[in-house]
Amino acid sequence: MTSVAVLSHLVIDEVSYPDQRPAAVAVGGAGAYAAVGASLASAAGPPLLVSGVGRADHIFLADWCTRRQISSAGLFPVGEYSPRTRIQYFADGGREEVPVYGLGHFDAHTPLPRHIRVGPECLGGVYLFHNHDLGYWDEVAQFRRTFSGPLLWEVSSDSCRLEHRDAVWDRFQAVDILSVNEAEAFALLGTADLATAIGELRHAGLTVLLRRGANGSLVLNKGEVYAVGTAPTQAQDPTGGGNSYSGAFLAAYAHTGELGCAARTAAAAASVVVAAPGSPEVGATIRQSVEDAATGVSFDRC
Repeated sequence: MTSVAVLSHLVIDEVSYPDQRPAAVAVGGAGAYAAVGASLASAAGPPLLVSGVGRADHIFLADWCTRRQISSAGLFPVGEYSPRTRIQYFADGGREEVPVYGLGHFDAHTPLPRHIRVGPECLGGVYLFHNHDLGYWDEVAQFRRTFSGPLLWEVSSDSCRLEHRDAVWDRFQAVDILSVNEAEAFALLGTADLATAIGELRHAGLTVLLRRGANGSLVLNKGEVYAVGTAPTQAQDPTGGGNSYSGAFLAAYAHTGELGCAARTAAAAASVVVAAPGSPEVGATIRQSVEDAATGVSFDRC
């Protein structure tokens, strides 16, 4: 059985730095990091990564998946090349991202539920990373009719604006879990007050993962609010921390059905991912370190 299916983009990043380090090529994108998080947390088989990829990159990306114990069976061909992004880091800590082939090329590689090549009965859960586009969610709604497991939506930042609030709320009907970071939640709700945001989100009708970076996270479920701590880490690169948290939470929750276990595991998995640039390779040793770290993460009702 596959633990979860992760539907989001695999992107090849061409990274340049302001110092003397040579430019690097790395695999990124929300799908990559969410699948790594799910793999770090998985106790029910490898996560299935579903994404469009270029034919020229397929072998490279399939090998990347193998070294992280992620199933590449969900990668499907779209054209010659996968999405690529040029990322320039600056001395002041800022960065600039430019899609090499344009946004249309990126959108063409978007995975949809129809691209999942296993039956719903083989899946413990499904992760989605997307905006509130109606056409996409019409297909998700159709999939929902055949799939009874947990469906997690990590909402993309372009949907997190006050003018999109009603549309985003409408999409909640198709999912069980929403994952959003604090800044995105504030932008979506038109507030800068955490208590106000919690007050609105706790009555959204689904489980909400409110990610707060170094301040941990909150899990809102059935009117209750739980504070989740962090696992010790020397954070080097925050890229992918939120995606890996979401993927790990879903994989752990799909396996155990326990919010506390899932949240602690998610925090521990994210701590591993942010400890170094890029995504770690996954094996028994690093999985054990995540399991051990999770036992020290706090999970308390507020």
